[in-house]
Amino acid sequence: MSRVLTSCSAWVIAGLAAAWVAPASAQYPGHVDDQKQQAGAHLRATAVLEYTGDLKQIKESRLVPIAIWDGAQYQPGGLYLAQPAPLAVLSGTQYELEAAGKPQGFFNVRDSEDLAGLWVGVGSFEAPPAPRPKAPPSRSNHVYEVGAVDPDKPHFAHRPKDESENGSDAGSGASAGSGNGSAAGAQSAPPVDPDRPTLHPRAGGSDSGSAGSGSSGSNQPDADADRPTFHRQSNGSGQMQAEQPAVDPDRPRLEYKAPAEQAKLAKPDALFGLPPDMNQMAGVSDNRNGDTLSWAFSWANADDANKMKAALEEIAQKAIAPAAPSATPAPSKTAVAASAHRKLHQPPPPPLPALADEDFRVYSLSFGGGATMVLTARSTATPVKYVTIVAEPDFYGNPKVLLQQATSDASLDVSPRYRLVDAVDTAGNGRADLIFELRGQTYRQFAIYRIAGGTATQVFTTQPTAH
Repeated sequence: MSRVLTSCSAWVIAGLAAAWVAPASAQYPGHVDDQKQQAGAHLRATAVLEYTGDLKQIKESRLVPIAIWDGAQYQPGGLYLAQPAPLAVLSGTQYELEAAGKPQGFFNVRDSEDLAGLWVGVGSFEAPPAPRPKAPPSRSNHVYEVGAVDPDKPHFAHRPKDESENGSDAGSGASAGSGNGSAAGAQSAPPVDPDRPTLHPRAGGSDSGSAGSGSSGSNQPDADADRPTFHRQSNGSGQMQAEQPAVDPDRPRLEYKAPAEQAKLAKPDALFGLPPDMNQMAGVSDNRNGDTLSWAFSWANADDANKMKAALEEIAQKAIAPAAPSATPAPSKTAVAASAHRKLHQPPPPPLPALADEDFRVYSLSFGGGATMVLTARSTATPVKYVTIVAEPDFYGNPKVLLQQATSDASLDVSPRYRLVDAVDTAGNGRADLIFELRGQTYRQFAIYRIAGGTATQVFTTQPTAH
């Protein structure tokens, strides 16, 4: 179950509520269910976390917003409701990080920054909650096994042995008159269990503390009541953190400094540029509850995975292999002699280039769906060539290519390199899409590809930004 990311636009909810009760505006609508109102305004943000170091010990990071699904179509994550910072990177927004659909933790946006036209979020990583330990299985069908003396058996009263001895004189007459052996029963009573739970009154009372905390939390003003937010973090005492206003880039300054230096001074943990050790991980922020599904495909046989990987590697090698030289026609008088001479002097085909930095992933993009295979690699020769293959097994078990992209260092500005980020449910409909980073020589952008009906369709792409 994914963590609840509370967000809803007040003006969207107000408009939906007005549309629902317009025919009966003069009548009392009855109890208003907040959950039903939120169900009408579905906002789901998709972003990519770029960081260096380990995920649990991030050195530098930035959150790049990709798109926001508003229930009907995709909106650009870096521009949607920007006043001036866009909604996707507002302070207090929380993203659930995923790896093939499996939760990996949370990223809490602390602040946002505009870097050369690209809005990014800066924040910190939050580890997922630890799973609850399971109780050991019982040796019988009963919760407790009752022996000769059960210290956990419920009873009305019990006095320790020293108290029973002190009070034995006072109660001797009653015990003697009753003749039921109560003195012997008191001596045979088990000792007090030190692990037995007890109730203790809270010091100072509960009225003053609850009243104080409630009054402090209710007096906090809201900066913009009509502006939608995804999630507001609490500071531990029930009070909501105030939203930090974004820095106006056009505001006059007394001292001149480069914008990059100012950002580095203000945010020392922000990531700049494209370092070679940069890692990427997808994240989503949703205002609805939903189940977390794993998009990793499980092969019934390990040999099938090796067979498909080898087939995709051959396709990738042929895509970046140099063109075979054409055979020179041999001068001859007859066609038969020319054909025989051509076969004898036909040059052998060049060897397929070797692949490096291979990344082979297999997804099941829907519940119970088939395999969707993605292979990205580069060549080892100069100039370096890059290739990306997306394929599915056909009826006979052979890979059917849905998307093939090949480029080189010399043509990156014309044909960018496709780098797979992950498979993410970008629309919240229980079906995952593929997110690629399209990296050129001087620019980059992100694209969402939908795999359906044996085709790969680009459904959304961000604006290119310089890197």
